Amino acid sequence: MNEIAQQLLAQYLEPYHPEQSIPDYIEYTFDKNHQQDTWQHSLNVAKQAVMLAERYGADQHTAQYAGYLHDLSTLLTDHEKVILAEQLRIEILDEERQVPYVLHQKLSSWLAAEWFGLDEPDLLSAITCHTTLQAELGTMDKILFVADKCSWASEDSAPFIHQMKSAAEHSLDDAIVVYLDYIWQQREQMVLHPWLKAAKSVFDMKQTGQLLSTLPALSQPISWGPVTARFQPITSLDEIDIAQISNISIVPMVGDQVVIMQLEDGRWELPGGTLEEGEHYVTALEREVMEEMGATLIDYHVFGYFQCISSAETPYRSYIPHPSFIRLTVYGQVQLNHQPLNPPDGEQVSVVDVVSIEEAIKRLSTTGRQDLADFYQIGYDISLRS
Repeated sequence: MNEIAQQLLAQYLEPYHPEQSIPDYIEYTFDKNHQQDTWQHSLNVAKQAVMLAERYGADQHTAQYAGYLHDLSTLLTDHEKVILAEQLRIEILDEERQVPYVLHQKLSSWLAAEWFGLDEPDLLSAITCHTTLQAELGTMDKILFVADKCSWASEDSAPFIHQMKSAAEHSLDDAIVVYLDYIWQQREQMVLHPWLKAAKSVFDMKQTGQLLSTLPALSQPISWGPVTARFQPITSLDEIDIAQISNISIVPMVGDQVVIMQLEDGRWELPGGTLEEGEHYVTALEREVMEEMGATLIDYHVFGYFQCISSAETPYRSYIPHPSFIRLTVYGQVQLNHQPLNPPDGEQVSVVDVVSIEEAIKRLSTTGRQDLADFYQIGYDISLRS
């Protein structure tokens, strides 16, 4: 620690000696700096963390001390937090420069390790991400995060508290999802930390996996003629080989309703189709919604893909991958403009309806297309969380 960092910390912290009680030292420090409210919050977090640790089989002493220590660096002003992090060579993300307060989680973890000599990995990790979470979370990380959020001053400033506390009685993950969903609804007015975004993606995938396991058709291999397909949820195109994309399908939406289509032979079908030779999948998607629904694509979001294996000797079209290929799946908003174009070489659509998701699932499942009902269900559910 260099001289600038020492001088900065000396404004708030007296030297710590190993024989001192850490809780007593922290209480004295907050009191000396006229931040009794922060100490009371830390006490509440420690108490809540111990209760959660007991409930979920984690170390109660670690949970308690994480609660005591997690907000210690809030003693510094936001400007001082940036200076201290720079002097300690702690990485500062762009979002942390925009909202320096969030640096207190990294700085408090540093204090726990370097000022107090604590080296327990679970303790330091929990303090490091107690405000933003991170992609990979241990039990102690979750305990401190939930304890911290459930100990905020009032439901006026944190309307999620009651629901989060209720969820925490049976699942730390469910409690975290309550908070993430609340924050996501406010995201346009906030600077979201990259770690929180990463955590949101992980929890979204968990929820999608849980939903997928309840869907009778989509959770099993599906047979489409000579093609066997298995659905896989994804959050990024980085997870697949784009060169393998030969088809694209969409759960089309108009506001909070969905668009379904029926062919002239009475079959319900998945909106979308095969890419033309050399065609980009987005161009194909725009073309397909125009041809099959008479619609303009407003936006789209990738949520999964069907990994397809064909048993046919030759590919459906000479230029597409064979025998393995990908049918990319998206949801997105569309604007219905006119009747389907129904080109002669394509499937002929006779009905395009805008209905509730419940009505869409009812129509599809009662006419033997449980695979489409499941597809609409999972696409719609993911859209609500995104």
